[in-house]
Amino acid sequence: MGPEADAQGGGAAEAEAQALLARHARSPWYAQARPVFDAWTERLLAATRAAEMEQMMATILPFYLAEPDKPEVAARLAEMTRAMKADLAAGQAWEGGLYQSVDLRPLLGRITCPTLIVAGELDFICGPAQAKPIASEIPGSQLVMLPGCGHIPSIEAPEQYRHAVVEFLSH
Repeated sequence: MGPEADAQGGGAAEAEAQALLARHARSPWYAQARPVFDAWTERLLAATRAAEMEQMMATILPFYLAEPDKPEVAARLAEMTRAMKADLAAGQAWEGGLYQSVDLRPLLGRITCPTLIVAGELDFICGPAQAKPIASEIPGSQLVMLPGCGHIPSIEAPEQYRHAVVEFLSH
């Protein structure tokens, strides 16, 4: 849900996001990443090359993980960063107002297929404050919250993520 919808609902997602971002304050990369994160929209809208967006993403990606400094997680994150390609036009459209104007929550109740929602308990973007309301609106959905995991479970908790998906698909 966007910032406006979150504010109308009491701001739980924003409060959760800020707390999860702050938990990284002592990490060696935080001082460089936080200003990029805080000025994300302005910087992205001013960018003229996809490489600028890619560099910005590489700088802030550690925020997306609960434990980005764990050696195995850091290695997977570095691999993802090397392979990452940005679509500057799409990023600018998203940050230029699309994100703030899209609210798909009214459509969730129309989903009739089996639905698995996987979220990390320490995901600052779509953690419990976002995932639980989504799951409650999709009839018969299954919510799996991965403990100690951030926004990218395939990097941070690949075995648990794989297990949740395989288990869901086997029923």
